Amino acid sequence: MVGCSAKHELSADAPAKGLELGVMLPAEGMLSAELLYSDDPIVARYQRFQGGSSKPATRRTEMRVATTEEGWRVTWWHMPRRSTGKPTFMHALALQRGGDGSVLASSGFGKDKKHTIVFDPPVRVSPALMESGDKISTDFQARYVRADGEQKGTGPSRTWTEYAGRQRIATPMGPFDADVVLTSWEIDFGVGKLKRDTRTWIATVLPGRTTIVAQDIYTESDFLWWTGKSRLRLAIEAIVR
Repeated sequence: MVGCSAKHELSADAPAKGLELGVMLPAEGMLSAELLYSDDPIVARYQRFQGGSSKPATRRTEMRVATTEEGWRVTWWHMPRRSTGKPTFMHALALQRGGDGSVLASSGFGKDKKHTIVFDPPVRVSPALMESGDKISTDFQARYVRADGEQKGTGPSRTWTEYAGRQRIATPMGPFDADVVLTSWEIDFGVGKLKRDTRTWIATVLPGRTTIVAQDIYTESDFLWWTGKSRLRLAIEAIVR
């Protein structure tokens, strides 16, 4: 949480239960998120490893990427156990092209059709090119906006992104030589606070198509009505589209 004294280290080398990692490999650089969010978007299905478990949960997670006029909309869904059930919306992120090869995040983390957290100004999540060890950080205001347009709160927030090189990672879909990206968000939107640290492994899964193959996510939430901490790991299982 913003201003929270609890210590949580975000590292590319820390083990992630349920995900088998190889040695760190050298890397000259990584293209921007435009490599990930292309004009031929992917829908990917993931196994979930919750808490400290090294065994996957019975339910799956799905990431759906869609193109928009500005860039892309990335939505995450919790899939039902039965084929007759309906997916449950988790969170979303709206991305836009920066015009110089960079990618910006303009809003996200809201409940679908209920509220949006607007990043003011939009946050640069990736420049055109990052070399191993490069790190960018941004200060911004997070505005909590309801579906009817009313702003309920705002607060100072901060995020950073670091490209940490490459790792060999084993997933249910197979092994990948993946780029490792570390991200941290500390968001204060007036009516609550959110801290989210994520390790993301990005790799080419089909010819010319690149996507997230694994994530390790640590979240601290502090809202008016509840507080909590959670750990979730995702490993790619299949490409749906």
